[in-house]
Amino acid sequence: MSEHDDLSSDLARLRALSGVKWTRYPADVLPCWVADMDLRTAPPVTDALRDLIERGDFGYNFHAAAALPECFADWTEARHHWRPDPPRVRVFTDVLQAVHLALWLGTEPGDGVVLFTPVYPPFFRMVTGISRRIVDCPLDPVGWRLERDALDEAIERAAASGITTRAVLLCSPHNPTGRVFGPHEIAAVAEVAAHRDLLVISDEIWADVVFPGKQHVPFPASSGLRPDRIVTVAAASKAFNLAGLRCAVAHIGDERLRAKIAELPDHLLGAVSTPGAVATRVAWTEGGPWLAETVAFLENQRDHLIERVNAELPEVRVQTPQATYLAWLDFRAHDLGDDPAAWLLEHAKVALGTGPDFGVHGKGFARLNFATTRAVLDEAIDRIVAAVG
Repeated sequence: MSEHDDLSSDLARLRALSGVKWTRYPADVLPCWVADMDLRTAPPVTDALRDLIERGDFGYNFHAAAALPECFADWTEARHHWRPDPPRVRVFTDVLQAVHLALWLGTEPGDGVVLFTPVYPPFFRMVTGISRRIVDCPLDPVGWRLERDALDEAIERAAASGITTRAVLLCSPHNPTGRVFGPHEIAAVAEVAAHRDLLVISDEIWADVVFPGKQHVPFPASSGLRPDRIVTVAAASKAFNLAGLRCAVAHIGDERLRAKIAELPDHLLGAVSTPGAVATRVAWTEGGPWLAETVAFLENQRDHLIERVNAELPEVRVQTPQATYLAWLDFRAHDLGDDPAAWLLEHAKVALGTGPDFGVHGKGFARLNFATTRAVLDEAIDRIVAAVG
């Protein structure tokens, strides 16, 4: 990871990748949209996968995935000061599978599900796609904070429309704003959930990409809510760039959900592949030093981006992300329409995340992924400045 890369060689390497980030758009477009990193993953992970290939070790392997609950518990306890109970941890093919299953089994058609908006676009489709109803709770736009009064008001507004709220779907740390919710914010949500007997599904996939000065608070470590009303979902995919290997875990505190999952047909949910399980295990057992170096690199990228935006695009407002490698850019002062990403794709040949996809409160915004090389990041900023300025 270097801050002084060569753009042509960077682009040659990245355009050879087969993932959706670098194949969706024509070659003249710089992709800074989907939340994949352009950085190579941890060498111990690469070595373990190479070992697997060289041995031709592709037979049935049940112990690779079986080791993950204990690895996840050790990793989370060491980094976030909460120890999941391994018998309550189930392995899934990705975070969204676990979230979708918890919504499907933990709520009924017509039930309300709170989303703190703007938020990760698939959440909207997951709720409405199974005939649940969205209870929109906007984050405070000044600091993107969780506020108890706003949550209570959102639930009461829904009730006045005939919607009974049964669950909260939380993204913590938050995508797209990069907020790390503090202990008091998490506790406030827990108190409302306890008072109203709500299921809380906490997507904590970004927990390991948190910058100095902030500490991720796992939802079950908060006070005020029974552990048996919480589902906590996590993966190594964002922190270690492993999304294509399809592996995640969920700590299912809710006994009713555990019982319902146990009743499902054995093969309905599929299983994690050996490479996915091995990569995740090695990331969580040997990847700490690499992750520390990577977060430091991402912090430098973040600071460089914020400095350039403030200096060269002063009317574009952005709050410094406390976590993730995503910047939530407010282009409303430039009057680029509800979807600045579409305008920038046409006029700057840079692909950003589409603001309105994150909900109605995303109009006028776009999301930029800065987990790339310095040369690519600077080229993207140069193009945006030239188009907007």
